[in-house]
Formats: sequence, C-alpha cells, structure tokens
Amino acid sequence: MAHHAKNLKPWKKVAFGTTLILALLLVGIFYIFNWKIAKTSPADIEFAPQAESQALQLDSIPAKPKNIIFFIADGMGFSHLSLAMMSQEETGATSVWQQFDVRAWHDTRSTYGPITDSGASATALATGTPTFFDVIGMDADGNSVANLFEVASANGYNTGIVTDSYVWDATPAAFLAHTKSRDNAEVILKQTAASEVDILFGELEDLGQGGIPELEETMEILEQRFQVLDKSLVLPDQKYPLLPIAAIYEEDELQDLESQPNLPKLTTLALSYLTKEDTPFTLMVECEEIDSGSHRNDSKRVVKGIKVIEETLSLILDFAEKNGNTLVVFTADHETGGMAAGVDFDEYPNMQIIWASQDHTASVVPLLANGPGSEEFINVDRNWQIGQILKSLIVTKDSIP
Repeated sequence: MAHHAKNLKPWKKVAFGTTLILALLLVGIFYIFNWKIAKTSPADIEFAPQAESQALQLDSIPAKPKNIIFFIADGMGFSHLSLAMMSQEETGATSVWQQFDVRAWHDTRSTYGPITDSGASATALATGTPTFFDVIGMDADGNSVANLFEVASANGYNTGIVTDSYVWDATPAAFLAHTKSRDNAEVILKQTAASEVDILFGELEDLGQGGIPELEETMEILEQRFQVLDKSLVLPDQKYPLLPIAAIYEEDELQDLESQPNLPKLTTLALSYLTKEDTPFTLMVECEEIDSGSHRNDSKRVVKGIKVIEETLSLILDFAEKNGNTLVVFTADHETGGMAAGVDFDEYPNMQIIWASQDHTASVVPLLANGPGSEEFINVDRNWQIGQILKSLIVTKDSIP
C-alpha cells in the first residue's frame, strides 16, 4: 500500500492521506468507545434477587447440644482464612482451624442481591430469615421474626453476647432487637434493656452523634437491665438465677490481644458466668476487627484480628471439649475487601496482602462446626439456613420428658 501511494498524483495523495487518517480516527474512536463501555458497564454477569423457599427441611435431629456458642467473624472470607492457616503454619502452631469436624461455606447474599451488609446478614443468621440491607430482626416485608436468643430464653436458656464492636452494632443487635434500620441506636438500646439477655460485653461508639444517646443516657438505658461491672470485672456472687451483667468499654478499647481486657478474656469471663448454674446457654461471640481492617485495607490490623479470633476460638473449643455437650459454630456475615494472600516472587516465600476493594464483596464465606448437632450444617449453602438450624437445635420445654 505504501508503494502504491508513491505513484499517486499530488491531489490524490492528499485525498488518500486524509482518508487514511479518518479511517484510523474512526477505528480509534471505535476502540475507545468500546473500551469505555467495557469499563463502565454495570456488570458482565447479571445478578438478581433469588426466589427461593425459606422453609428448610429439617428432619428429626438425633443429638441436640445442651449449649450453643456461635462465633461470627465480621468480614472474614476464605482468603482471610487462608492467611490465618498459613500464618499458623509459619509459626509451627497447631491450627485451631483443623479442629472442626464440619468445614463448609455459605452464600451471604441479601434479598436485594449478591451483596449484603451486617444488618441483613446478621438477621439471617439470628432469625433464619433473609432480608434487606440495614434491617434488624425483621423480614423483607417489615415483620418482626423471632431470633435465636428469644427462642432460647423462652425455653429456659441463659444467653449472652461478647463483642469487640459497639453493643448496638448490627451483629449483636440482630440477636436482641427488631427495627427497620441498624442506625436506630436508641431503639436497639431500649430493646436490649427490655430483652432477656444475661450478658452484654462490648464497646460504645459515636455517643451523641446521629441519634445515638449521650453517655449518661446510654448507661441509664443499659442499667435498667444490667449490673454494669467495673474495670476489675469481678462477677456477682450469685448462682441462680443469673443477674444480668454488662461490661462496657470505649471505642477500640477491645481492639487486639494487647488490649486489657481483650476478646479472649471477656469470652472466658462469660463462659465462667454462664456455667455458674447447670442451665443450658447460647453465647454469641463477635470479632469485628477483620471487617474494620479490611474496610481500610489495613493489613496489620487484619493480622492482629486473626490472632484475636484464633486465641478466642482455641479457648472456646477447649471449653466445648471439656464440657462434652456444647456445639461450636463459626462463620462470617460477609467478606470485606476482596483480600488475597499473594507473593512477590522476588521475596518468595514471604507473603503479601493484595486488596481489590474497601467494601463488602459477593464472596462466599467459611462455615465451621464442631460438637453435637454439627452434622446439620454440612449441606448449608445460604446464611438464613444457619439461623433456622440454630433455632431448631434449641431443646424446647415441651420436648423435655
């Protein structure tokens, strides 16, 4: 083509060159336009709300546990779990993750689509019912749904919450309250004070902001139900019935293992109190550090959070083994950050953490279980199924001979 152009007359050369330039411009515009479409397209894969039956088929369960400990690692996905397992291998420590008989997964989607938030997911886990973003303890139509703690309390169980987040945060709130928005802090606090929960350990956050009561009012609400422990954490000298107790801390005071106290210590304290009498109990333990660190792509905070989870899980599994009649269930409400444990091959085998997001993702998350009733979780694939199974594992008063 270049040789042919040399033989063209001058005016034809100009026309040829102009045509060639226009053609190249059109091709360029075409590719740029299509590239922009590819980059700005809403999605390559169409997701839609999933029509599904919410009635899980539960046959008669051969062995129901006396006690249930439900551990929720906020924001923890399989990549976080991979990092945890590889970190333990590097230190030569025995992996707490290998102690679970059941190792499965579940899809965390809300009724809105593939992404969820802690309100919708915690509600599914606590009540066995899927719902929308932000909603606490209600279904997608706005109806209140009984949660695990309410079913347990109605059947003579003691109940408790230990969290390193604030006490009205979405995850603990789903086990205590019913409201259309997780931001309704005052409503959640008042419903917590009106509930039958026996233990409430956690933090306060953003007092006096966005409808959150000031410190004095918050404590007045909580003291309607709980005896608030001082920093010594001396338990009341009372065996039966348990006096409701609370331990309340400032924001991020319970952040990692260097904190005093920390999540393992508060969990140990809760188990000590719940076993003062021979009454069955359900305990929800939450570590929120994975979510906080992943939202900020703060790798160091994530690693510290993993260590908190491992130490807390270790003491829980030790307790369950010695007790002999306690079910331990571990899962996450969703994955945060799109984290991957990768390597720089110039420094192999040292690992590095790679982030894809600072928000929640649609990744499935781990589901681990150990103890009587753990086999019920083998075929779970949705978060709400976990809530239904947990509620079905409560021994009802009319079933006691």
